[in-house]
Amino acid sequence: MAIDYLQAFGVGSGLDTVALVNALVEAERAPKQANLNRRASDVEVKISGTAQLKAALQTLESAFSTLNDAQEFNFLSIDNSAPSAVTASLMGSADKGSHVLKVDQLAQRSIFVTSEFASETDDLNAGEPATFSFQLGGGETHSVSLDAGDVSLATLRDKINALNVGVTARTLEVSDGSFRLFLESDQTGVDSEITVVDDLFDIAANQTQQGLDAQITYNGVAISRSSNQVSDVIEGVNLSLTSTTESSFVIDVYQNTQASQNSVLSLVDAFNQFNQTMKTLTATASEDSAGGDFAGDSIVRDIQRKMRSFFIDSGSVTGDNITRMSDMGVSIDRNGVFQVDQAKLSSALINHYGEVKSFFTANTDQQSIYDVSAKGLAGDLLTQINEYLKYDGLVSRYELSNARTAAALVSEEKELDTQMTAYEERYVKQFSAMNAAIAEMNSLKDYLDSQLNNMPFTAKKD
Repeated sequence: MAIDYLQAFGVGSGLDTVALVNALVEAERAPKQANLNRRASDVEVKISGTAQLKAALQTLESAFSTLNDAQEFNFLSIDNSAPSAVTASLMGSADKGSHVLKVDQLAQRSIFVTSEFASETDDLNAGEPATFSFQLGGGETHSVSLDAGDVSLATLRDKINALNVGVTARTLEVSDGSFRLFLESDQTGVDSEITVVDDLFDIAANQTQQGLDAQITYNGVAISRSSNQVSDVIEGVNLSLTSTTESSFVIDVYQNTQASQNSVLSLVDAFNQFNQTMKTLTATASEDSAGGDFAGDSIVRDIQRKMRSFFIDSGSVTGDNITRMSDMGVSIDRNGVFQVDQAKLSSALINHYGEVKSFFTANTDQQSIYDVSAKGLAGDLLTQINEYLKYDGLVSRYELSNARTAAALVSEEKELDTQMTAYEERYVKQFSAMNAAIAEMNSLKDYLDSQLNNMPFTAKKD
């Protein structure tokens, strides 16, 4: 606000023009500012509500993503009676039942070593050239030639490794000032057995480990494998052999009903949490509450109804016994909360596990959300959520609308500030002009009073 200098020096109207200007400007701003504040508050509510809606949908999406594939609905477990000799792990759908095994022999790599030498880099062949050749598993012969004066352990190591044919050579100081070269097959098994053809440094005479296949007895039948990682004996189970066993042991693959039951319970809990968030967002105003961020929004209410219908209606993939969640003991109470009869759920999983699995997954894996085929409850629900969350979906449209409204309000706020500045400048000019005019009139008055007082017969007498 500009300073009213006439008023400051005690001339002019005597009015507090600064206060008057402030009051007039504020009177102009107040209704417009109130409107902007109300709309800003509304859009903040919408932004907050949209964020909560998005988070609730994403949380529900994450929960159901864990059970939308058939391979995720296996819920198999393994009991292994010889964990110190074999590590057994599931790789997906597995052959259920008890499997009797015995590890008779572990697979080994083929290993040769040279004699000991005082240096790994000195020439060891009296200045003469040398050749070394070998076979791997009875295959082709591989040869390396060492130049005269450079027949050393290090040179032999580097030339063998440069072949890149499934063997590795390395030099090692086995004791102080004593070096040996180790020649090892990269893979275990008989097919990786090294055979020395043209010897050098007495490698052929020093085999420390023979290439062997793993020998397993499976349900009374002898089986040979080239590796200690065996994944084709029990379907869906990887066996990592670590030692032989003196007697047979059992790998038991079984359906873990409790694990599958817990997963279904987790889905129900996830939906109840989602449903509670939606109820809060869409709650209507009352004497005790201001209402939810989306109170009265029929579109958001429709999201809640649509998601709930998946838990109530028949699924897209049904069986003779399992057609909807209620067939697994899932029901809704009078407060809209889903409850689970765990005894009924357990019975459904024990007696109709295949139908339950199909109901959730349609017995598919990695099915695209864009596939129009029935996907089971989990897949269908995820497809619907994607419709809401995709780049041009409902949530994105709400976010874009909120952002545009917020940006428009910022522009309107700046425009209002500009208008008020113009109003202020105009009022200051008007009051300044008024004070200047009054100052001139007061000056004229003072002059006239002086003239009148100095006229004959009018002068004041002491």
